[in-house]
Order: sequence, then structure tokens, then C-alpha cells
Amino acid sequence: MTRIKRSISIIAPFLVLCCIILSPSRGEESPDKVIKNLTLVNADIRSVLSYLAEYGGVNIIPAPSVRDSVSLRLRDVTWRQALDIILNTHGLSGVESDGFIKVVPTTRYMANQAAQEKYLQEQRNLARMQTKIISIDNATAKDLVKPLKAVLSERGVVDTDDRTNSIIVKDIPENIQKVEEMIAVLDKETAQIRISAQLLEVESSYLSELGINWSAISQKVVQHPPAAPGDSILYTPEYQVAQAAADLVSDPIGIFKYSTVERDFNISAAISAIVSSSKGRIIGHPEITTVDNMEANIQMGQDIPIKQFDESGNVVITFYKVGTKLRVTPHVTSENRILMHLMPERSSYQFDANGIIINTQNAETHVVVNNGQTAVIGGLTTQEVKNYNAGIPLLKDIPILGRAFRYTKKEVINRDLLIFVTPTIVEER
Repeated sequence: MTRIKRSISIIAPFLVLCCIILSPSRGEESPDKVIKNLTLVNADIRSVLSYLAEYGGVNIIPAPSVRDSVSLRLRDVTWRQALDIILNTHGLSGVESDGFIKVVPTTRYMANQAAQEKYLQEQRNLARMQTKIISIDNATAKDLVKPLKAVLSERGVVDTDDRTNSIIVKDIPENIQKVEEMIAVLDKETAQIRISAQLLEVESSYLSELGINWSAISQKVVQHPPAAPGDSILYTPEYQVAQAAADLVSDPIGIFKYSTVERDFNISAAISAIVSSSKGRIIGHPEITTVDNMEANIQMGQDIPIKQFDESGNVVITFYKVGTKLRVTPHVTSENRILMHLMPERSSYQFDANGIIINTQNAETHVVVNNGQTAVIGGLTTQEVKNYNAGIPLLKDIPILGRAFRYTKKEVINRDLLIFVTPTIVEER
């Protein structure tokens, strides 16, 4: 009886495996064909691996130490999914190499990997170092040092020669080749963008006569200081902005409006109409060229000397720039459009009993425009108060008696500073 039981325990796993192989759900052999039903009870793992190898049309070689029994039930799985489940359950790893899969215990595989990595590291440490000088054509050599260090070994060293704009790298030949490949990718010519800005100061009431209506176009209003989280951003028509911005000197606020000019809008004609009607004046038309992702700084104004005292009580004069400042950082997108990081600022000063008060308006935003399209920055509103004598002609000019026929009239004029920013990609000749 003992011999019969031992024979049955040996033959049973093979009978189960034979039933699986002869199952009609298997059909034609295909790597992607789904196994409808895979039921194993105490099946020898080497026999199961052999079955999966035949089913998937691959070579699976188990290591001599792979010995175990498999009991599981799977439905609607591919041979690869079944293999991965069996390997993970029994602490095994399948190493693919040269068209076959070698099955080994995971602990043994990790130990071999660590030993191999240690051996390769020792070989790298013993390898002879080489030095190579690589010329940089478009980029700045110093800017490439940081990314190049990522591919160097522990003994590798990279330096630059500013006079010739070259990279000096010392490392094993394998890593020097990686450095050359990375430089070939990074040393590309950077696009240049020409920033053309037109600064125009015009009476607020005259903007509507020119057809410029901030409330009728898509606009973005930026408040300074920024609104607290959860507060709504203010959208307001032009006249409300002008009214809210009154008396900027005593209570400065910063409400900036951004928009883009449509292609059929003639900026030059609009500016000529403003200047010819004496309703505005051109403050400046600066142009500057910068490279992609590099800030361009445009500033117009004056330096105000401010007296301060140091720790010893000595008078120190510090110059503070007051006027209109525009900082632009352009970036050329993959669609050949231009993303501009705009930071406009306008400042003014006034004298006070305690010194000089400097009022500043600034904001920050991002605008995407097409190549050559113009972005408009508005909302930089100031107020000018004019006092003049009015009354009955001739009689108001009579000395002494004329006071009875004249009075002083106060006129408040709101002026808007419009900044037209036009980025253009500089094409190669």
C-alpha cells in the first residue's frame, strides 16, 4: 500500500498537467492567446514552466535549484501573465537573455547583480582616464557644466575655458563618449526674439473715440496687491477703471489690463491719430533683442537721489530709479508661438515733510501671442489736475476789478499709459 500511495503522489501532478495540455480551450499556440482555464494542484513547477514555454513558443530554462509544487487556478490569462504570477508567488525571477528566459531564485539573482555591479565598478576604477577638449559653438560652456556632471563617474572632472568657450572633461573613455553625445544635443542655436515696445500716454476719454474699449474685448485684469485666495478677479470697463484710479498719488493702486491686438488693427494709424489730435504723446519706442528664455529689461525714467544715514551717522545718497519699467521674458513654444512673461511697473515720487514718497504700480502675468502679434498692457492710469481762470472775456482781465468777473476752474484729466509689446522671432539669413 505504501508503494501504491507513493506512485500515485508522483503520477498525479503529471496527470493534471496532461489534462491541461489536452484541454480543448488551448487551441492553436499563440503568444497572445488567452488561457481560458488553468487549474494546477501540487503540480511540479518545472513541468508547469515547460507547458508555458510550449504554449508561448518561447524557451524557458529553470535553474537546477528551482524545485517546488504549484497549486493555483487562473482564468482568462496569457502565458506571460501566468508565468509572472507563478514567479512572484514562489520567489523566482525570469531573466531574459539571448532569446530565452532563465528562471532563478530572486535572492540568487540579486546577489549576482550586486556582484556584477561591484565588478564593473572596480573595472571602471581601474580604467585609464582620458582628457578631451570639446569646443562649444552656440551655448555657453559654463551653462553646460551642471548637466554634464550627471554622466560622469566619481573620478570624472569637467571644467571650462572661457577664452575659447570650450569644455575640458577628464574621465574614462566610455563616459567621455556620453559627454560628447549630450553636448551634441544641448549645443543647439538658441532662438532670438526682438521685443518692440511702444509707450503711449493718452487721455482716457479719448480711447473710446479710437475704438479701444477694454470692456468689449477679451481681457485679463490683474490687481496689485494680488487678491487673496478665494477672492474674485475684478473685470471692469475702462471708465470705471479711470474713476477708481483717481488720485493715484495719495492712494496708489495697480489695476493692469492685458489684451492682444487683432491682426486687422493698425497700431501705427491709431498712434498717429492720437498724436495728431494732441490727445496723447509718445513716451518712447524702445527695441531690444534677447535670446529664448532670457529676460529683456526696458526702462525709461530718472534716478532720484535719496539721502540716508549709515550706522555711523554719515549721510549716504542712494539713487532710486523712478519711471516706467518693463521686463519681458519670451519663450518660443513648439507651435512657433511666443509665451511672454510680462512684468510692467510704473513709479512716481512726491515730496513730503518726512522725505520723498515713491508710489509704485506693478504686476506680473503670462501672455501667449503669435509671432509678430502685439500684446497691449493698459490700466496704468494717472490723474492730472489743471487750474485756470475763467469768466467774462475782457472784464476778467481788468486789474483788481476783474476779480468780480472771473473764477478759478479746476479740470481733472485722466491719462492712460498704453504699452504695446510686439515680439518677433529673428529669422536666420
